[in-house]
Amino acid sequence: MQFLLISYRAYCSSVAISANSQIARYVRLGQIENARKVFDQMPDKSILSWNSIIAGYFQNNQPHEARFLFDRMPERNTVSWNGLVSGYIKNRMVKEARRVFDTMPERNVVSWTAMVRGYTEEGLISQAESLFWQMPEKNVVSWTVMLGGLIQDRRIDEARQLFDMMPVKDVVARTNMIAGYCQEGRMAEARELFDDMPRRNVISWTTMISGHAQNQQVHVARKLFEVMPEKNEVSWTAMLMGYTQCGRTQEASELFAAMPVKSVVSCNAMILGFGQNGEVAKARQVFDGMREMDDWDMECYDQGLRKERIHAQLVKSQFDSDVYVASVLITMYIKCGDLVKAKWVFDRFYPKDVVMWNSIITGYAQHGLGEQALEIFREMCSLGIAVDDVTFVGVLSGL
Repeated sequence: MQFLLISYRAYCSSVAISANSQIARYVRLGQIENARKVFDQMPDKSILSWNSIIAGYFQNNQPHEARFLFDRMPERNTVSWNGLVSGYIKNRMVKEARRVFDTMPERNVVSWTAMVRGYTEEGLISQAESLFWQMPEKNVVSWTVMLGGLIQDRRIDEARQLFDMMPVKDVVARTNMIAGYCQEGRMAEARELFDDMPRRNVISWTTMISGHAQNQQVHVARKLFEVMPEKNEVSWTAMLMGYTQCGRTQEASELFAAMPVKSVVSCNAMILGFGQNGEVAKARQVFDGMREMDDWDMECYDQGLRKERIHAQLVKSQFDSDVYVASVLITMYIKCGDLVKAKWVFDRFYPKDVVMWNSIITGYAQHGLGEQALEIFREMCSLGIAVDDVTFVGVLSGL
C-alpha cells in the first residue's frame, strides 16, 4: 500500500512538472490561451503553477487577467508577490506596482530592487533614489540598478560617487560605469576604469570598443578588437556597427567576410548598416546569402537557445537603448519565431525609426500574421511615420 502511495505521488509530481513545462512553452510562443487550458486542466495546482500562468499573462501583455488570477490564488509566497510587482513593471504600470509593493506582507531584497528598477525604467530617478536609500538591505544588483538609473539620467558624476561607495563592484557594475562615461564622450575616464578592472569579460571589451566607435574613434576600437582575448557574435557585431554607423561600409564588409561564423545577428547588422548608408544592393546580397545557408534552420534553432543570453548581454552593456541594436534584436527574435519578445522590444523602445517599424511588420508577415502586420502598419501611418518601399513590401507579403 505504501509503495502504491509513493508511486501515485511520483506520478502526480511528474504530471505537474510536465504541465508546468507545457505552460512555459506556450507562454514563450505567445499562446497564452493554450497555456491557460493546460493550467485549468491540472488536478493539483502548485504555487509554481499559479506563478507561471500569472507571469505568462504579464508576459503576453494581459496584466488585468494576471491580477484576476493572483487574487484567486489559494496561497501565495514572496515569489508570487515579487512576480506581481515585476509583472506590473514589465507592463509599464509602475503605480500599480508600487501599490502592491506597499501592501506586501513581507519584502525581500528582490522586492525592493524590482521596485527601484521599475522607477529607473520609467525615468523616475528621484523616486528610485528615495526608495533605494530606504532599503534595509542592498546587494550588488540593487547598487547596479541605481547606478544605471543615474547614468540614464545623465548624472554621471553622481553615478561615479555611488560607484565609489559600492561595497562590492562586480564586472557588470564596472562595465555599466564605463558605458556611462562612453555615453558622455568621456573616453579617457572610461579607458582608465577599463584598464584598472581586475577582471574583464567579453562584454567589458565590447562596451569599450562600442564606446570608441560611437565617439568617432573607430581606429582605436579596431585596435582593441584585435587584442581581445575572446570574441563572440556580440563583439563582432559591435565592431561591424561601429564601421557602418560612421559610413565606413567597405571596412565593415571586409570584417564581415573575415567572421568565422556569420550569425543571424551579424547578418542583420550588415543589412541594416548597408540600408542606412543607401547601399540597398549590398544589403540584398547579404540577405540572399542568408537564405542560401544550408544550416539556416539550425542557425535559428541555435539562436533560439542563445537569444536570451545575447539580449541580456546587450542590456547589461546598455546597447539595447540604441535604435540600431533594438532593430537587430527585434529581427533576431522574429527569425527564431519568438514574436512575443520581438514585440516586447518594439513596444518598450522610443522613439522608433522606420527600420524598426519595418522589422516588426515584416516579421509578422513572414509568420503568416498578415492582420497584425496590417494593424501595425495602420498605427505607423496614424503616427505620421514616413513609410518606404520596404514597408509596403512587408505589408503586401502578409496579405
